[in-house]
Formats: sequence, C-alpha cells, structure tokens
Amino acid sequence: MAIEKIAHVAESGALLGVASREDIHARGLWHNTFHCWVVTRELGRPLIHFQLRSSEKTDFPDLFDITAAGHIAADEAVEDGVREIEEELGLSLNLAELAPLGIIHDEISLPGFIDRERAHVYLYQATQLALEEYSLQQQEVAGVASAEFHAFFELCTKRVEHIHINGFYETPTGRKVFRKRIGLSDMVPHEAAYWEQVAIRIRKELMA
Repeated sequence: MAIEKIAHVAESGALLGVASREDIHARGLWHNTFHCWVVTRELGRPLIHFQLRSSEKTDFPDLFDITAAGHIAADEAVEDGVREIEEELGLSLNLAELAPLGIIHDEISLPGFIDRERAHVYLYQATQLALEEYSLQQQEVAGVASAEFHAFFELCTKRVEHIHINGFYETPTGRKVFRKRIGLSDMVPHEAAYWEQVAIRIRKELMA
C-alpha cells in the first residue's frame, strides 16, 4: 500500500515540507484538512448531519463527527478535498455548491497522537436530502444522523450537555434506524473552540 503523503505547513499555512500521515500525527505537525458540514431543512427547521465513524477506523472509531472530512494530500489543493463528500457519502458535489466558512485551527492531543489541523470548513445547504439517500463508504462511515441545528448550536456553545439525534447505521442485514441522546463525549474530541466556531459560522451563514 502506498504511503499517504501530506503537506506539513506552518500554523500560518506556509509550506514547510512533506511527511507521511503517520509522521504528521506522531510529531504533531500542522497540516491542511477539508471539512464539510451538511444542513437540510425539515418544515423550515435546519437540521445538521453527522457521520458515525466506522468501528474499523484507527482514529476515533464509533464516534460522531463532521458530515464529511479528510486530509489534503501533498499533491492536492485544498479545493480537491470536495472528493471526500462523494467518497464517504456518495454525494457528488462541486466546490461552487459549498459556502466557505474559513479556516479553523483545531488541535487534538492524545498519547502518541497529536492532530494539528488547519481545517478549511465548508457548508452545504441541501434543499432536499434525506439521510436514506446517502451511499456510505462502509470502511470509513458506519452511519449518519441529524439533529436540529439550534440544539447543536447550544451543545457547541455549552448551553446544554446533550441533544437528541436520529439516524441509521449499516449492519450486515441492512440499515437500522436509531434515536439517541448524545453529548460532546460521543463525538470526536475536537477542541471546544472548534465546536464553538463551527456553530457560530454555520448559524451566520444560515441567517444570511
């Protein structure tokens, strides 16, 4: 298997070199990533979508996360990250359909794993998109779920500790629906500042 090469950048974004994905995380090197959040509307209410990471994932298995996201390879531009949406969710989009929300610096530090991302964050507002329409890359994504955006905003800004989500996960015998009560401990441990900024920037875009 080819070793994934990722650009190592300064916190400002200046290119410093190239390293393997393993080295990037072992040494805690800054790198660019692509994040896309999907929001739909139901009876006028905005719903935000999450992916449930596969139990096969090395990093953060079985946790809820950004709708679609991924690393930017060393030979790619940030805009090429739009491929992650189709790869993970089977949803073919182009960059012009996404609203850019800017860059958010995000650090996750665990024993033997330091993830320092310059996350290039985008929003896709879908006029009609049911969860059932996603075609999941099962090695990466075990399921998807949605929550009312207002509840998500309050969770990210620490006004509440839990929210309710509805979704499905894949099983060998088909899709199983669920309703869960989750908190940030059930999600990938992004920095508190990341969650807050994502919520604020998405709300601003939804109100535009």
